Amino acid sequence: MSGRRLSANPRAPLLVQSYGDKTPSLSGGTVYPRGLRFVSTTPPPPTNSVAKDVLPPVANATSRKPKVDLRPGPVKPPKASSELAPSPNASERAASPTSVSETSSTPSGEVETSHDAIPTHPDHSVLQTAKEDYYDASKHGILKPPPEDASWAGRLFHQAKELFRSDEHLLQKFYWNGIKLINVNRKHVRVIQARANGGGKPLTRWETRFIANYKRDALKLIPFVLIIIIAEEAIPLVVIYAPFLLPSTCLLPSQRERIENKRREKQTNFAVSMKSVFRDVYQRTTEQPELSVDKLLDRTAVVSYSGMFSLSTFGIPPVRMRRIKKHLAGVAADDALLIRENFGGRLTAHELREALEERGIMTGKLSPQAMRARLRWWLAEVNQTDGDAAQKRVQLVAANVIGKYDASA
Repeated sequence: MSGRRLSANPRAPLLVQSYGDKTPSLSGGTVYPRGLRFVSTTPPPPTNSVAKDVLPPVANATSRKPKVDLRPGPVKPPKASSELAPSPNASERAASPTSVSETSSTPSGEVETSHDAIPTHPDHSVLQTAKEDYYDASKHGILKPPPEDASWAGRLFHQAKELFRSDEHLLQKFYWNGIKLINVNRKHVRVIQARANGGGKPLTRWETRFIANYKRDALKLIPFVLIIIIAEEAIPLVVIYAPFLLPSTCLLPSQRERIENKRREKQTNFAVSMKSVFRDVYQRTTEQPELSVDKLLDRTAVVSYSGMFSLSTFGIPPVRMRRIKKHLAGVAADDALLIRENFGGRLTAHELREALEERGIMTGKLSPQAMRARLRWWLAEVNQTDGDAAQKRVQLVAANVIGKYDASA
């Protein structure tokens, strides 16, 4: 053992381990399994560096999509610059049974076009007018528009379904909802009347007009339901040629606007064409103040005043005279309520215009300040009258038409 010399096989390769790149390499060529000598060094102690778990980058949270309202409420058209600000008692009307929450669905970056005035087109056909009414209702969110790829028959069926059918999963359709609203108003009327009859707060002007409007709608309910059951296709014809048959709760916005425009146009035509008649009536009231309305108004004057009050001009003279007297009695009762409520100081712009038109005063070219001054003039004149109330109001209508009113009132 001592005589033997140990020597490494010169042909044996050396296994060299490199710790720089962590990969072993063979030096010397071919590997011989027998007689292989491994030469290695002691590996360095493990380092304390521990690979930290790197969290993956958090993807940017996508912004929540805005909630899509499948049945948005009617979009209130922007008010014209000439209209007045809401009255101080607007909170009372907000709690009224006919108030509807108004929400806008127009994006903030878009400009909403105004459709306040719906012009009347006498040359349009009935079908064209009905199409415009449906388009306006769809634009306000009242009715769902038909699919874009629908055929003519499909569009017609969709419009009829939207107008007359109800869906338990969606809001009630327009006409059906209007009929139900009449019953809701009936319950509110009973509450108001019970309070007034029980010695509570007396009726305000708004409550008085609300009750009167409900009674008119209740009288129109049965004929309107019969029209829907028997000939629902005749509704567009009724709206155009006989709008007085429809309850106020069953009128589309464009239909209501067209009715008001026709009433103002009729009032203007009578004021211009019958100006000489009103001048003669005013002269007779100043010269003979003891004359009653029956002796003051002849056949032509009766027709003229019917037009100024937006009353029907059909019928024999006694029937038309009875309509005028009934209207003047209603105006007198409304004057008393306005005088009690600060001479109409709490009226909104729409209520102010409506009050003047009921008194035969045109409002087309009047500013809000001028309309309020004209109403104060009317109320101041009737408040100082001790004689015939109807005769005084006939005189004021004639004075307004010919320009004999006190603008400084």
